[in-house]
Amino acid sequence: MHDLVEADLWSQLPADLEALLARLPRADLYLQDEMQVAFHPTLTRLWCRKGRRGQRLVEAPGDNSRVYGFGLVDWREGWFDGRVAPGRTAEVFCEQVRAAVARSKQRARVAIVMTDNLKTHTSVGSLLVRTMLTELKGQLYLVYTPAYDPDANRIEWLWRVSRRVVTHNHSRGTFELLLEDLTQHCRGARSDSCRGPSPYRESFCSGQGSRCSFVSRSSRIIILEAFRSIAPR
Repeated sequence: MHDLVEADLWSQLPADLEALLARLPRADLYLQDEMQVAFHPTLTRLWCRKGRRGQRLVEAPGDNSRVYGFGLVDWREGWFDGRVAPGRTAEVFCEQVRAAVARSKQRARVAIVMTDNLKTHTSVGSLLVRTMLTELKGQLYLVYTPAYDPDANRIEWLWRVSRRVVTHNHSRGTFELLLEDLTQHCRGARSDSCRGPSPYRESFCSGQGSRCSFVSRSSRIIILEAFRSIAPR
């Protein structure tokens, strides 16, 4: 464990880290998070012709309808589960986590799910989560990233692709068309993950050489690095 983090950070390691690392050889590690998708385009830089007439116009809609995309991905293999819901509810979260547990059970493995500490993700804040953890004891382990630390969960890197494909500077005239783009994006990620190595996975599973910079932000990233080192292929 100490090989994965600099010595001056050893005192910051969570008490349960050693037990989690011991489970990794027979576990699937999943990253889970939600992304808000609003009708108002997310703005970013893009190439345009020189001069005012060549500038691309991005229309601001009169209403700002929104939904949430739920994503869960196998950190090593890229298997992906994507869902769309009107809110960040415990019901959808539990459905997604249960799908991951069912997949791991078929593989004779346990499921470790890394997620943020949103109230609807915790046993304290949600009866559904508390019931799920009791029912799936020994099959499911939820690992929570520190508050306000998005770099601790690399599924955030996948959302960069989602923003670029779906919401950045979009020109959809209705929210329904934007939702169709989001649905197709989720289907594409799921389809690619079922066929094998996925371009979606490459978007957030590359550049592993700089692990110490991530460790300094959050000790939870140690789990990701350890998993890539010891998990059987």
